[in-house]
Amino acid sequence: MGTAYTIVLDHEDPGFDTLVKGAAVAGASIELLAVCDRLGLPALGRFLTLSSKEIDDLLAEDIQIPASEEAWFAPDEGLKVIDALAGHLRANPQDVNDVQGVLEDLAECADVLTRARSIGAKWHLDLLV
Repeated sequence: MGTAYTIVLDHEDPGFDTLVKGAAVAGASIELLAVCDRLGLPALGRFLTLSSKEIDDLLAEDIQIPASEEAWFAPDEGLKVIDALAGHLRANPQDVNDVQGVLEDLAECADVLTRARSIGAKWHLDLLV
């Protein structure tokens, strides 16, 4: 299994499913970084929060990294990036390899963030490995 992005909310039980596939977006992260750079948008990685244990697991090493607080973001911050990326990719599908999968992942993320906004929740991205 590969890596996938998932959305974490600061509400334990928001009353809706927050699961997104996220594998296509994670797989296209370098391509999406280039698109964000060209469009003057923050990269999706800006919204990623990893604990020290998650970093250790990813690196497969026991290293000492100072603990940091989880960062939480307003849904509108993510929706701005997601909407701009989706619009750009619909007009420029050649910019990523799996444009259909990326657009589906972005649509799922937008749905979760729109629902999060309606309940006043904050969010961040996490990695599923």
